[in-house]
Amino acid sequence: MASSGSAATLANRRARAPMVVICSVVALAALIALGYRLGTDPRVEHGEVVILVALAPGALLVLSWLVRLVQWWGAARAPARRVMVTAHLAQSPQPGSAGRVTGAAHAVSAAGGIDTSPKGYAVWLTVSGRDGGVLHQRVVWEPWLRELTRPRQAMVRHGSGVSVVDVAGYGRLWPASFTLRRRPYGVRLIPFRKARRLPKENSLSHGRLAYLFLLLVVPCLGGAVAQGVWALLGWWVAYVVASMAAAGAWFGIIPPGVLPGAARRGRAPATS
Repeated sequence: MASSGSAATLANRRARAPMVVICSVVALAALIALGYRLGTDPRVEHGEVVILVALAPGALLVLSWLVRLVQWWGAARAPARRVMVTAHLAQSPQPGSAGRVTGAAHAVSAAGGIDTSPKGYAVWLTVSGRDGGVLHQRVVWEPWLRELTRPRQAMVRHGSGVSVVDVAGYGRLWPASFTLRRRPYGVRLIPFRKARRLPKENSLSHGRLAYLFLLLVVPCLGGAVAQGVWALLGWWVAYVVASMAAAGAWFGIIPPGVLPGAARRGRAPATS
């Protein structure tokens, strides 16, 4: 009965990551094809060159995701083994421990009034097996991840260089990196159980997301207005949105505003 209850809970919390990834990658691929056609518009000066340069990152992202989806498929078909997993918030390192160049960048940002305190941007799992080995796996964000404030039993399937993790009573987590046998470089891992130490917000705040969007859209806005090619502007806006969604899932970025006040006060949110 207990196992059937766990299975029901697992089914009720089906992972959203595959749908988010597939939708964003399919949309990105369709927009790449449409963008190539728009580049042949005679009203767009040097259109083919500009479009090809703009499409290169998106095409690379689509190809990278196709490879990772094959890795997901291979890992999901691998034999499962029982483990314990602990969720960690990945933070940028403290300015004093990040090297001279990074420290200088922090100093310049602070002088400009920019908050440089480390904030979390992604979730890494430590996967502890019965043999004493510990693996590290970055995962694509799921809403219930913020509830993992203590170690949980899980089943892990490892294959094609990545690990798929089924957390008992919660659901499946899909990998957003290769599985590492060492701690990831360049980040500081804060266990979710130390909730009082979690930042008030993750790195990708709504303001930063809007700023990044405008930073990418404005260069095309001037050209579209000057040449009267409004279809190109609409395409670019859609292309930027799809690229940001696909890139965010690729790096396991935590969406803005998802770290609840309950977790920051040191207690896990109530589960439904």
